[in-house]
Amino acid sequence: MAEQNESRAENPPTLATKDERRESKTVFAIREVIKPLYSKGHRMSITADSVIRALKRDLESDTTNTGSSNTDWDWSRPFQTRWRFTKLPLIYMTHLERAAPTAFQQLRNQHFDISNKLYLQCLNSPLKPLSNLGLSGSTFFHTDGPSSNCGLLVKSINRAFEYEFMHEELLPAYLQYIEENPGADTLLTRITDVLWSADLTLGQALNVSPRHYMVMVDVLGDIKAIEDAKKWDLKPSGFFEPTRDLIPDVVKSEATKSGLADALDANIRVKLTKIQFESLKRIIERDTSFLERKEVVDYSLLLGRFPASSSPPPPIGLGLATASDHVSHGLSRIKHILHVADPGQLPTGDDLARGVLSSDGKWIYRFSIVDFLWNVNKLVPTVMRTAGKVLPDQTITTEPARYRKAFLEMIEEYVDVEEGH
Repeated sequence: MAEQNESRAENPPTLATKDERRESKTVFAIREVIKPLYSKGHRMSITADSVIRALKRDLESDTTNTGSSNTDWDWSRPFQTRWRFTKLPLIYMTHLERAAPTAFQQLRNQHFDISNKLYLQCLNSPLKPLSNLGLSGSTFFHTDGPSSNCGLLVKSINRAFEYEFMHEELLPAYLQYIEENPGADTLLTRITDVLWSADLTLGQALNVSPRHYMVMVDVLGDIKAIEDAKKWDLKPSGFFEPTRDLIPDVVKSEATKSGLADALDANIRVKLTKIQFESLKRIIERDTSFLERKEVVDYSLLLGRFPASSSPPPPIGLGLATASDHVSHGLSRIKHILHVADPGQLPTGDDLARGVLSSDGKWIYRFSIVDFLWNVNKLVPTVMRTAGKVLPDQTITTEPARYRKAFLEMIEEYVDVEEGH
């Protein structure tokens, strides 16, 4: 103890000089000024602003472009890059452009029943970031819907094998597929726009500023705000995203895991009438056949379940409640507001996305097929499929036909059909 005291006496603490204290204050002040520029909140705000500017650019609410852009659009354009001195230093801000703008405008207007005016109303709402939607690394945003509608979802596409497949193969085929099924008689995610950037920036080099985004109709809306409502992201048992299988549970928060694929509890079943189930099965068989032809796996069924009494807002383009809708009461009011198909009428894809009433009258179900960007012929899936020889059975180590078969079996397993309806 005495030796320690002697040592302290020989080496007294050095007091900072006046200049050093002034320098410390200056460094602290600079740090406080630049810190917000590197915060997540600032990054999300700048990214959201870039997305909204691109979506609203050149969009006229009262006119419809009738050009044939699906055949005219050069799908190799999103892979072209350009050097612009003014854009190179940018970190978060990105100059985004629309892919096949005329084709997607036609899709919105003619098949999704979303006018330019309605679309702009959505885009005038703030773009809010979402979190805890899985381990893909994508950035998610959503807008509130106009009036009582659900709004839009925006997802960044970060993985090269995903956005390459999206532009090269999926989108041209998707546009044609929707046109071949009039009235959007499909449960595939309703893609309303795709954005991309040709500019090389510092943010892209640092992997903090994505170059590709997909805009979709938000089928479920703010489901967490509705009491007793619940959603599931369903995949066949044993076919989960590889990142879920390979990353240990100890490094996954409960919130993150909640954004990954689910399975229905043993005591929960989707209760449908026979005619509802036949329609659901018919549409899913056709949609998954399309995905199999594009050699896609890892897609999932997004299921939303709402209390029948809650009258959840319909997705944009799928019906809008009016004042007269609120005059009716009971079950007939629910059916009218949601435009639920009559029990004797075969539901369409629109009906199943808008909401169908359960066979026992207690719930409203909404369905959508989501996340269909895993193509088995792209680099990463091929590597994972090769590695699958020594890994557990996973989504990406299987073949499209086998995955589709398991997906259809999952639908059969989860649905209870009420006989006599």
